[in-house]
Formats: sequence, structure tokens, C-alpha cells
Amino acid sequence: MPKHKYAVLLAGGQGSRFWPQSRTLEPKQFLSFFKDSSLFGQTVSRIKHLIPAKNIFVVTSELYRHQILEFTAPFKIPPANIIFEPEPKNTAPSIGLAARLISILDPEAMICVFPCDHRIKNKVRLHRLLNKAIAVCQDNIVIFGIPPSRPATGYGYIKAQKRKISAKAQKRGVLKVEKFLEKPDPGTARKLVKSGGYFWNSGIFIGSCRVFLEEIKKRLPGFSRQLLKIKGPADIKSIWGKVRPVSFDYGVLEKSKSILMLKADGLGWSDLGSWQAWDEELKKDKSGNALKADVISIGSKNTTVLGYNRLIAAIGLEDIIVVDTPDALLITRKGKSEQVKKVVDILKEKRRQEYYTHKAVKRPWGGYTVLDTGCGFKVKLVEIKPGHSLSLQFHKKRSEHWVVVEGKAVVIKARKRYTLSANESTYIPCGCAHRLMNPCAQPLKIIEVQSGGYLEEDDIVRIKDDYGRSR
Repeated sequence: MPKHKYAVLLAGGQGSRFWPQSRTLEPKQFLSFFKDSSLFGQTVSRIKHLIPAKNIFVVTSELYRHQILEFTAPFKIPPANIIFEPEPKNTAPSIGLAARLISILDPEAMICVFPCDHRIKNKVRLHRLLNKAIAVCQDNIVIFGIPPSRPATGYGYIKAQKRKISAKAQKRGVLKVEKFLEKPDPGTARKLVKSGGYFWNSGIFIGSCRVFLEEIKKRLPGFSRQLLKIKGPADIKSIWGKVRPVSFDYGVLEKSKSILMLKADGLGWSDLGSWQAWDEELKKDKSGNALKADVISIGSKNTTVLGYNRLIAAIGLEDIIVVDTPDALLITRKGKSEQVKKVVDILKEKRRQEYYTHKAVKRPWGGYTVLDTGCGFKVKLVEIKPGHSLSLQFHKKRSEHWVVVEGKAVVIKARKRYTLSANESTYIPCGCAHRLMNPCAQPLKIIEVQSGGYLEEDDIVRIKDDYGRSR
């Protein structure tokens, strides 16, 4: 009897190397870089004809609960298949947790693990390779190895060997993994590519639930004991605080002697690990430029510009990437783009808002855009979707003034309830319980003016919320 195929989609990363487009609240996997759909949506689309929606599991952060539920709904992935981690613990805990929960439902399951922020152009080739990997994995984990096209320093490498593997497996393009190498420096990367025996680590893994859990038991015995305490999703929080963060590559793969590699050529694969990797996927003009914005370019060569909604003039630039957003501008040489992560680390250390979120912020009820901010005030455009509402809440450190600019608003203010139309306004004092609702079939837009000594988003005390949020 054939074993059932399952997919585990890893969707909890923050994609810091894609700042300023990617932020903590809107990470790389939810962005659209090449099509109208997000990278997450493209990942599901690639596998939905091979693995049924009821067998697709997603592991993500509790921080992205509402985005994931919104992204998975069109694919009919059951909400029960969404695994929310209380806090990020890297990929080994994510994969182990998914394998444990799937094994409870189907002990004989075969699972395919995919990152959700990669690009794969050839879906037919992917399906063939996945079926081939499932056919040969047996008592092993199979990893996809990408033949390197350049001496990339942003990828991990795999050294493969032909020894101790059957001729039949070799014919299928399967090799035994000798060792894994961390991201190399430029000189080492050139030597690895020139040698011909090394492959890029794609982060795509295939094997049975049994083998995944056995490998975790051997390499991470403490974590394995914690996994055995999980009987269902409700048990995750009880063990998560004791789980040690570790990557699957470092914690399991690099310590195992029974990992196989499948040569995954012809996929059109990129992990989009940096702005340079994204740039390499773009079509260029005769000067090597990719100008995805309102750009006037004079004498620029091999330059890429990604803009927002303002004019950008580029004069005499060469080998440069420019990424413009409403609140941050990135300018980097192409060979240095992976160092964007250092910028993100500095922003995080200084607790800058540009690390955490954009000026335009999505919420389950709609979203808001910060229009202006200054000493003691902040101005937002708030948009509420039809039939949705903000939480019943109050603020300890700020007051608010609302002006309706489009639609009709139902306002709850202390014990009062009333309706506001366009051009009407109301004042919400500090400490007053309040709620804003859109009862109509059209979007509601208001201008919100905040006043006070502290105006950050953590000054919200929720009394009642339709989306299960406590903060």
C-alpha cells in the first residue's frame, strides 16, 4: 500500500536580508517579487497538484497567525494544519514539531519539507524529483542538491560522494552526502565550485516521518523527549519554553551519516537569499539595468532600482541596487547586498521602528498608514474592511481624535454607541474604552490623530477582540 505524501512548509522566518521591503511584521515569504502572488502562495501552488491540501502543514510564528490564515484560505488548507510556534526556535524544532503531529495522524507518512521563500521556475521538474526522492529515501533523509552556477557565499554547500551507494541509486542521480559546509568566504566558494564535487544546499528535505523522528532522537535526544509529550497542538506551549533553538542542518543533518542527496538540476531554483540573488533573476535592458520604478537613468550600468511611488533619478551608477520604501532607502553594491543583515541588527539593537514594521501596516481588520509623526503626535490613515472592527480597547498614555473621510463608522465610547458619517469626528480621551466598527459593504477610512508622550503600538489594552489577540 503506497504511503501518503505530506508537505511541511516552513513559513516562520523574517527574511532580514530583504530589508527594507521585508520587516518583522511583513516578512519575505509574504511579499510578491515576481508575480501577483506572494512567495508563500507560489510555494503552495507548486505542490498542490502533487500533495492534497488536507496533507499540507504550515509551521509559522504566532506573530503571523492572521496573515497565514488569510494566505492559506484560498488553497483550502485546513486551519488545523497550521502550526503556530509561540516563539521562533529555528528549523530543527519546526520540522520536528510538524513530523510529530503528522506521525500521530499517519505513522507511515512521507513528508516533503519546503522553505516558503524560495523561487522554483520548473514545477514539472520539481514533481519528478520529489517522486524520485520518495522512491529512494527508504531509511534515509534525501536532500536536494543544486549544481552551483557561481561561487555564491550566501548558500551552504554539500559535498557528495558516490561510494557506498547502489548503482541503481547513482543512475537516479542519488549520491551519499559526505559533509556539509557553512556559507564560505569568496575564495573558498570559488574553489568549491571549481572542484565540481559540491552542491548548494536547497533546504528541501524528503523522508518518512519515522526517519525524521529517529534522526532527531539520535542527534537531539533532549528535544526528542520533549516531542513525545505532544499529543496535539494544544501541548506545544507546555514544552516550547524548554526547546533549544537550533537549525535542522546543524542539529541533525551535519551529524548524521545516512543523508542522501538528489542532484536537483533544471529546477530554476533560487533561495532569494539576498538582493543580489533577486537581481540575478530579473530581465535587464541593453545596459544591464532593471528599473522597476519611476526612474530617470543617465549613464547607469548594471544597476537595479526597486521603487515605491516617487521619482528616482540615477546618474552614472554602476553595479548598484537601490530599494526605496516610504520610510527607508537602501543603496548597496551588488557584491555587498548580503550585509543588509548587519543593518537590520543595528536597527533591532536601537529599537528602531524601521526594523519591525512599515509605515503601512496590515491588520486582520484592515490596516493603517502612518502619515506623519512628531513630538507628542502621530497621524494615521486607518482603513477598516467591510463588516470588521477594531478591538474594544483603551490606551494608558495617549488620546485620539477620529475624523471619518469615507464610509460610515459605528463608534463605541465608554457606554455610548453612535454613528459617524464622512466629515464627522469624535474624541477619545486617554483611558476611555472604545471601539471602531464598519457595518457597511464598503471600506471605512478615518484619519486618526494621536496625542501623548508615548505613541507606540504596545500601548493598547484589549478588553475584547474578534481575532483572539491579547496584545
